[in-house]
Amino acid sequence: MYTIEHLKEFFIFILFLIEINMILTDNQEDSNRFEIIHSTENSRVRLTCDLNDVAWWKRPNLLATRYGIILPKYRSKMALEKLNDGTMTSGIPLHVLNIYHLQSNDSGIYECETLGAIRQFNLTVTGIFILTLHVYQDNLYILI
Repeated sequence: MYTIEHLKEFFIFILFLIEINMILTDNQEDSNRFEIIHSTENSRVRLTCDLNDVAWWKRPNLLATRYGIILPKYRSKMALEKLNDGTMTSGIPLHVLNIYHLQSNDSGIYECETLGAIRQFNLTVTGIFILTLHVYQDNLYILI
């Protein structure tokens, strides 16, 4: 049996953990960066890279070449975007890999890389679950 107060404390604890995770994973090195991304199935994610002339990988597979061409195997799920509209970092346009219709097998480490530098994105895709709350005689019951 859980009360509303227990549920509030639980959510505050989860927010605290998320904040700690953001602090620990903030890497300011210029040549290598690692970002953790969580998303749900059937959604889309945008991976943004601030390097020049990048190739996109999900090792061991090459997803897109340095010339902005997505390999045929991945074209139905992915698209590339190059942002030149004032959103540049140090004069370099941002390269965005859009991944659509996410499934759990899309989880993994994605990389944009160029000579001497790499950006890594650890993508975790989870299923959607429904949380049902019932209050009975001033007690809160959680059903998953």
